[in-house]
Parts: sequence; structure tokens; C-alpha cells
Amino acid sequence: MAIQFHCSSCNAVLRVGDESAGKSARCPTCQSVQPIPGGTPPTAPAAEDPFGAFKSEFNEASPAAASNPYASPVTSHTSASVSTGGYQPTAADFGEIFSHAWQAFKPNIGILVGATVIVFGISFGFSIVASILEQVAQDNRNTAFVVLALVLNLASSLFNMFIGIGMARICIGVTRFQPVNVGMLFNGGDVFLGVLGGTILFGFGAMFGFLLLIIPGLIFLLLIWPYYYFLVDRQCGVFEAFSRAFEVGKANWATSLVLGVASMLISLGGLLALFIGLLFTGPFIGVLFATAYVMMKGERPGQPGIPQPGIPQSAF
Repeated sequence: MAIQFHCSSCNAVLRVGDESAGKSARCPTCQSVQPIPGGTPPTAPAAEDPFGAFKSEFNEASPAAASNPYASPVTSHTSASVSTGGYQPTAADFGEIFSHAWQAFKPNIGILVGATVIVFGISFGFSIVASILEQVAQDNRNTAFVVLALVLNLASSLFNMFIGIGMARICIGVTRFQPVNVGMLFNGGDVFLGVLGGTILFGFGAMFGFLLLIIPGLIFLLLIWPYYYFLVDRQCGVFEAFSRAFEVGKANWATSLVLGVASMLISLGGLLALFIGLLFTGPFIGVLFATAYVMMKGERPGQPGIPQPGIPQSAF
């Protein structure tokens, strides 16, 4: 027999053996410690490993956790499919999304703006160098400079995608009230290939949809956009990310539409503020979409002032 219960933080379905009744276990999805229903808590840790069922259920085990079930959380970071806990497509309210995003954004504005400045700076630097090379190529009619400019533009696009993963992870961490830092911008290598493949597929799908009189393309965007966050958040592989995104999108297409319109209006406000406003509106939109993703997949992202366990930076 097994004891089945829900994590009070992320609503994941957890299962343990009867011998673990009354003990505490760490949810492999959100890393919060949960009391196991039934029984009387023991005065000392038992010899048995109460996390054995969790390990087989979620495939989240590590050598440290195996030797000490009460050790600090250590999360496995592979780009393959991981725990499906906390995934339950849920119709989210835009007002609740916006309110939570604002509450999460305010205490982290320094880190978010700093990360945005770095992203803008790197992109601008690549653009300047590429423009110089293109101008030199035109003035000298030199094919080598043309090729070099094209290679630099490709490298710029790939690097922007790489730091974009880091920025998305910062926004997701902020949404969950987890510890974040600017260094996370450069920790996207573990899912880069998956995101690259997913982005190419998404681009083809959107292009095909817009060729069909635009409306199908808009519908495609409204239904599939969360795929990126499933990949960045290490929830699953590429094809499962699209499948989950479609399930989430079906339940939230109207909210996604409002979200898209709101983000355009917020961006416009940043442009009108002499472009400097984009340093603030850009990261807020990132937190807004991260919050939407978290809520739409059925996860409760936490409350202000109650930090959730973060992912150890050394694990990236």
C-alpha cells in the first residue's frame, strides 16, 4: 500500500510507502518539506529511506539525497523529461497574474534591471561590430568581410538566445520568490539545444499560420507560447513541451490574448519614456509572462516575503 497526498506548495501528487506515515518528505518538484499524513512523527530519523517512492516516481534522486533524506535539496538538471508534478492546466485570471507579477517584481527590480542592462549591452555591442564590418565590406567590395559579418550576426542571434534562457530563468525564479542573481544569465547551456530546436519548430509553425491569412498564426501564438517556459524550466523535452503548451493554451487563450495586448501597451509606455523606460518595462513583462506560465500550469508560485527554496547555482 502507499500513501498519496498533494504538496501544499505546488499541488504535485506525491506517493510514499506506509512506513513513512507521520514523517516529513521533501517534494521533488518545488523542494518544499511536506508532512506525510498518518502515524506519529518519530523522535529520530528512521533507518528506512522515506524518499524511496519519491525517487522512483519522479526520477529526481541524487547520491546526496540517497545517503541523507533530510539533506539540503539537490535537483537533477537534465534537459530530458523530469517530474510532471505540479502540472495541471488551469484557467488563470489576468488580474491575479498581473498583481502577483507586480508584487514579485518590486523587491527584485535591481537585479532585473541590471540583467536587462547587460542583455541590451551585449546585443548592442554585437550590432555595432556587425554594422562596422558590413560598412567595410561595402566600401571595399570584400567578400571576406561580408561573410564575417554574416557569421557575427549568427553568433549574435545564438548568444542572445543563450542569455535569453538565463533571463527567463531569473524571471521564473522571481515569480516563485526564489533567490536569483545576475550570474544566472549565463547558465542556459543545459537546455540550449532543446530551446534552439523548439524555437525553430515554433518559428515554422507561426510562419505557416501567418501565411494562412494571419488569423491561424495568431491562434498558434496564443496556444503554444508557453512551450518556451516548459523547456527553460526543465519540465520536459521539446515535443512534450509543445503538447503541454497546447493543453495550457486551450484553457487560457483569452487570458493569453489579454496578456499579449497588455505587454504591447506596457512596451509602448517604455518607448514613450525616452526608451529608458524599456529597462523597467522589459523585465516586468518577462516576470508577467513567467507568472502566467507558472499559474497556467497549475502551480502556486508562493507569497511575497516567504522565499521558496532556490536551485543551487553550483548545479548549473
